[in-house]
Amino acid sequence: MNVKIFYGVPFYTMDDERSTKRAVVTVDGNIEFLTENPNEAHNLYPEAEVIRFSEGCVIPGFIDAHVNLRSFSVLFKDLDLFSAADTSDVIEMVGKAASGKREGEWVFSGGLKKALLTGLTKEDLDAVTEGHPTILFSQDLCAAVANSKALAVSGIDETRSDPYGGKIGRGPENRLNGVLFERAIELVQRHIPEEKSKSVESAIEKGLAKLVSYGITTICDCSISPDTGTLRTLMKLQRHDKLKIRVEAMVDEGEAVRLGEIGVPSGFGNEKLRIGGIMLLVDGTLASLTGYMSKPYVGKSGNGLLLMSDGELYTLLRNHYSNYFWAALSCVGDKANEIALKIFSRISSERGLPRMLKRIDFAQTLKDEDIRQFPEMDVIAVMIPGQIPTDRVNAVKYLGPDAGRLYRCRSILSSGATVAFASNTPYAPVNPLYGLYCAVERKGFDDGPELRFYPRERVSIDDAVYAYTMGSAAACGMESEVGSIEQGKYADFVHLSHDPMRSDTEQLQKTEVLDVFVGGEAVYQYEKEQ
Repeated sequence: MNVKIFYGVPFYTMDDERSTKRAVVTVDGNIEFLTENPNEAHNLYPEAEVIRFSEGCVIPGFIDAHVNLRSFSVLFKDLDLFSAADTSDVIEMVGKAASGKREGEWVFSGGLKKALLTGLTKEDLDAVTEGHPTILFSQDLCAAVANSKALAVSGIDETRSDPYGGKIGRGPENRLNGVLFERAIELVQRHIPEEKSKSVESAIEKGLAKLVSYGITTICDCSISPDTGTLRTLMKLQRHDKLKIRVEAMVDEGEAVRLGEIGVPSGFGNEKLRIGGIMLLVDGTLASLTGYMSKPYVGKSGNGLLLMSDGELYTLLRNHYSNYFWAALSCVGDKANEIALKIFSRISSERGLPRMLKRIDFAQTLKDEDIRQFPEMDVIAVMIPGQIPTDRVNAVKYLGPDAGRLYRCRSILSSGATVAFASNTPYAPVNPLYGLYCAVERKGFDDGPELRFYPRERVSIDDAVYAYTMGSAAACGMESEVGSIEQGKYADFVHLSHDPMRSDTEQLQKTEVLDVFVGGEAVYQYEKEQ
């Protein structure tokens, strides 16, 4: 038997009582014993390996209930600009990445704060990219800055007019400055060569390691489709015992049909890799004003896009639930959420259909009457608090007085519904500590208090951590296995340098993930820079 005692700091279990322990005993990767007295653990298990923590606290491993693994892995395979504090940091990081590239190879990455992005020009990038085509994306991927080589390869010069739905940035005398907005980004993006399969495999392996470094021990990958090869890569890693994180792989409609025909249900797999549910898009996004609202956007004639009719959605869900496949519906607008809840209500009342997981991802804009339905129908809300700072501007501008319906984290928690937090990376920062901060403070790390977005919807740090652990475990149908530090569950937990339960929220900006354990084994240890 492999027996270990972990002790030395508070262990916030996130169990039903939100209890705190001082020592945890694991046996062969599972939690066997918890106590408030470390001496008791040492007396009961005298031969155990002892691991002592000297600072911070331990919480359950973060569970990200909505990631786009392939896109995240490829976008951040060279560098992650989220940590850049100023433009000089960006330039230094990009220059280092470019120096390791073959001649003519592209440099691209995301995570750039818009305040930094608009402070950069193509000339800044030209100075360090040595002729490599280069484009850097903002955190929400709605803006970018490109160097001269990337613009030239894409045919963008001073004579190029703005594309529909986009804008090409210009400086004095109509000169291009390299900044691109919305659909203008596509002019460059389409010229980035498709990653080769081996490159994608390597990127995914690195992407998983990066997720672990943020304290994430389980993910629900919502980007799986037959042409990406992601599932094949995950299976290969699992086969060679290189999959250090737990992955639930969502499927698209066609895959769900094929799996249903041969009797493979949601949950099929093992402790590291399993099939999730079907992921369906009901409407668009707030960034593109295609989220389906109950009334038109301010100053616009349209109220967004509904991507399938009520009848189509009902028929799809009924067929998939009959095949033991649960569904996650992506809903941004209040009308889209209303429709999804109505269809779930209809599915729940159907006799003979299996009672399975129901979730709405984003649950971004909600009316009071719809919030009440989440607990009534046992629908889980998977919310993305890290997008609050980026969606704030569009919400105020285009929703007017209805902007307060956005990201109603506290209201939906108060209703008694199960709430899971997630990142939606790479469209928002993957760092769970940032997501916690946004949920509690209703603003980003660099925002002043005046930028808090409807602060009445702030949640406590305790509730935020619970949503990112037990809430997300429930959203993956894994609440009996992970999400809390409890007897019988996998020993997945994270050692943090600061204790968020006992310190000011601002400490989250300075908090480091020191150690990460999956099944009681260390899969990440923080190395301080020399």
